Amino acid sequence: MYISRGNFHRVFDDIKKTSLSHSTCKLIIFVACLNVDALCSAKIFTSVLKKDLIQYQIIPIVGYTDLKSHYEKIDSEISNIILLGCGSMVDLESFFELEPEEFVKINEDNQYESSRKIYVIDGHKPWNLDNLFGSHIVTCLDEGYVNENLTQEREAYVELIKLQEDDDQEDDNKDDDDDDDDDQSTDNDDGGGFEETDEDEDDELTSSQLLKRKRKSQHKAKKRHINQNEKILEEYYASGTTISVSVSLQVYTLLSEIGETNTENLWLTIIGTISLDNQYPEVYKNSFDALKAEVARLNPTNLNATIKNADSLNLSIDTDYYLFLLRHWSLYDSFFYSNFVNAKLSIWREDGRKQLHKMFAKMGISLQDCKQNWLYMNPKIKHSLNSIFSKNLKTYGLEDLTREGFLRTYGFRGSISASECVESILALLEHDNKAAIEQDKKSDDNNNRDEDDEEEDVNELISRKEKIWISNFWSSWDALDNNSMELINKGLDYAKDFQKFVFNTGMAVLEKRIIKNLKVYRLAVLKDLPDIEMFKNPLILTRLGNWLLECCAEYGKNLLPLVLASLDERTDTYLVVGLAPRYPRGGDKSIIDVERSTTLLNTFSVAFQQVASSSGAKVRIDSFESTIMEIRKDDLAPFLEKLTLSGLI
Repeated sequence: MYISRGNFHRVFDDIKKTSLSHSTCKLIIFVACLNVDALCSAKIFTSVLKKDLIQYQIIPIVGYTDLKSHYEKIDSEISNIILLGCGSMVDLESFFELEPEEFVKINEDNQYESSRKIYVIDGHKPWNLDNLFGSHIVTCLDEGYVNENLTQEREAYVELIKLQEDDDQEDDNKDDDDDDDDDQSTDNDDGGGFEETDEDEDDELTSSQLLKRKRKSQHKAKKRHINQNEKILEEYYASGTTISVSVSLQVYTLLSEIGETNTENLWLTIIGTISLDNQYPEVYKNSFDALKAEVARLNPTNLNATIKNADSLNLSIDTDYYLFLLRHWSLYDSFFYSNFVNAKLSIWREDGRKQLHKMFAKMGISLQDCKQNWLYMNPKIKHSLNSIFSKNLKTYGLEDLTREGFLRTYGFRGSISASECVESILALLEHDNKAAIEQDKKSDDNNNRDEDDEEEDVNELISRKEKIWISNFWSSWDALDNNSMELINKGLDYAKDFQKFVFNTGMAVLEKRIIKNLKVYRLAVLKDLPDIEMFKNPLILTRLGNWLLECCAEYGKNLLPLVLASLDERTDTYLVVGLAPRYPRGGDKSIIDVERSTTLLNTFSVAFQQVASSSGAKVRIDSFESTIMEIRKDDLAPFLEKLTLSGLI
């Protein structure tokens, strides 16, 4: 079933009613581990649970295998399970192998009632329709998408269920008729019947033929009707994947319905929502006005926001930039490593770098001033930066470099924009904790493992990698606390290193022409590149993919999706990510609104699964991002060939 916005408070009321216990924990929260939005939503939701003294357990999960493994271990007394950032695209009753009869009963009011409920708060689309319309255990929180977009699909789904029930009923009736016929035949054999004349036999034959024709006609009509409805559902699932709403915003909406909003939860909501801006810019764009209004509502004293004290935690609307960590780097570096600027000026080329220097000269900012850290930069330039930009950037196609954003001030400790905070949290999730790896290796040595690294079991390598991701999740969790500027600053340092690495790798990919145009998609296979082991984390590989897509969007004639594959020599596999095509940022607004009103869906999710099934390639598709997979090294080339010819892209 699903619950629409406006009724989210019912979910919290049910959870509170069935989870309050003085002795045992009855609430489990599964959180997508490599997802800033899901992380923020969990932080928001648990703040309210703590206030109401509701016991809970948070379990970060890295993929579907991990999710099922943890579900199988939960206690039978658990009455509520919440999935944040995952679960919307799979049939959860089938996935968890649930028997509805075990949990679902009809109460005194003749209503279905479940002793265990699974709540799904996830922005991934398409929804699995079994979760929405076919389950009394699963409850999906819907932002309005179902009523606005799934009318035809809901009718087709309901009709197919009805037709299936009718078929089952007909089968039962047919069995009963066969039993009656057997009884009647027995009676006639015993002489209890009467002898039919030839005329009666002819009449019966004629009526039998008519009945047979009628049934045949009805059967054809029903089959045609079934095919039509099945086609609707097939097209729905094959249309491609996207994210349509922020999970954090969904949870914040729930909090607003129960009157539990505050500045801290709003800040986390903004971070979660803007974390989607790089891949799904329309989500942040569609949410911005609502977030802006909420900031104004909860922070009515913005005029006094400039008055600081050691404990002030102000949240305000301020100018934001498509620059990389401007307030925590130099002006030059924030331009140089910006995806937006690099795509517009081709800074990866020598001509692009010369153009960047000319631009600073035209703006009247010396390279010496540009390369000063923001904190120590000439105050006159900092204060007049917006007017300088507005006068000069249009010449270089960068007039959309500035936009409205959100700024958080931490007393005398400094300030950070929401987009900069996202980069810090994302970098903490991406960070390859080498100390944890070394600890694992020492543990292996203590356990007398004799295998060399080359012979090490692949599953063990995967397990180690996932342990690091879980550790990173908790580091990021701590970084979102108000008193955690030290962790945030550490994340900012990581982010700078990662962005430099992505820039250098992206420049090598473009200069060596590694990207191949295969007409239906672009392909880049990474191997024999410096520090390629960094791409074992799908977040970093996706970061590079977004960098390349922005460049391709500016200079490519066609908006094509991208397949990016990186070799992991230790496991002899490729990590593959498929990314939807990208509209170039900025440009003529009158054209943009018309051309970009349709979301560009990612069709690799269906294509990867179907090609993997038909090709026999050894693949592992376990991520909640269904366009990320691992494939055996020798299987990559034939897999890509079949993908190109499949017609699914």
